[in-house]
Amino acid sequence: MLTPLLLLWPLSLALTWVVAQGIANKPFDRALEYNLQALAQLVVVENGALRFALDPQTRDLLRADDSDLVYFQLVDGHGQFVSGEVELPAPPPDEAPEAGRVRQRDDVLRGDAVRVAYTWLARPDPRQPVLLQVAETTGRRSTLANEIIKGVMVPQFVILPLAVLLVWLALVRGIRPLSDLEQRIRARRPDDLSPIEEADIPQEVAPLVSSINDLLARLKASLTTQRRFLADAAHQLKTPLAGLRMQAELAQRESDPAGLRGSLQQIARASARATHTVNQLLALARAETTGRTLPSAR
Repeated sequence: MLTPLLLLWPLSLALTWVVAQGIANKPFDRALEYNLQALAQLVVVENGALRFALDPQTRDLLRADDSDLVYFQLVDGHGQFVSGEVELPAPPPDEAPEAGRVRQRDDVLRGDAVRVAYTWLARPDPRQPVLLQVAETTGRRSTLANEIIKGVMVPQFVILPLAVLLVWLALVRGIRPLSDLEQRIRARRPDDLSPIEEADIPQEVAPLVSSINDLLARLKASLTTQRRFLADAAHQLKTPLAGLRMQAELAQRESDPAGLRGSLQQIARASARATHTVNQLLALARAETTGRTLPSAR
């Protein structure tokens, strides 16, 4: 259970980073779009020429920021630079101008990553819209994303060891009944075939314990049958052996050949019965070894 946790933790951090980037970008993208729309209101046409109605104080205020730099650029419908930052990259060439629609992209200016919001203005000629762009460096975005990531990662450094501890305690508590069941089984005598008590066993191993009890019941029945057979065989073997001994004693005392022959015949019959009983015992031993079914006795 610890392995999945350790594998999911880096995945969780990666997802947190992606989500943090999205959360950090949304408010700054809205602010950047607002700056673009505000600048669009300051684009005027005088005597057929474009210019920004932007005084120096407003221009300095637009550029001033604690950690990020803000750039803007105005390009006329012929692609000629009008005002702002001349080095600001142009939009992708495969994008068709669409007046009034605000788009955003990631770009690089002087080696710094910037977020650019841009749109086309249908002035002075709607057939040749002018391009207005506002770019902002990504310092504050990165700072906010890092703060979000730290806010999520630091609790995880506490939560993960705590989760590991709770999982360990839960497993120890869950395995304790299994350990108790193991001790109970180990403490049983070899000849104890009584069923295992199912009162205090875990629910997960209840079918297993039930199967073991069924096996013990069948084994007990089999052993009982074998003991009964052995007792009967011993009784049946005792009778012909006693007859053999008696006939042998009589044969030793018999002087008549006919009587001696009769005693020997009795000894032969008694030995045949004893041999049959011994063969049954041997068949039982072989059946216990190989697991085959015993043939019916005759």
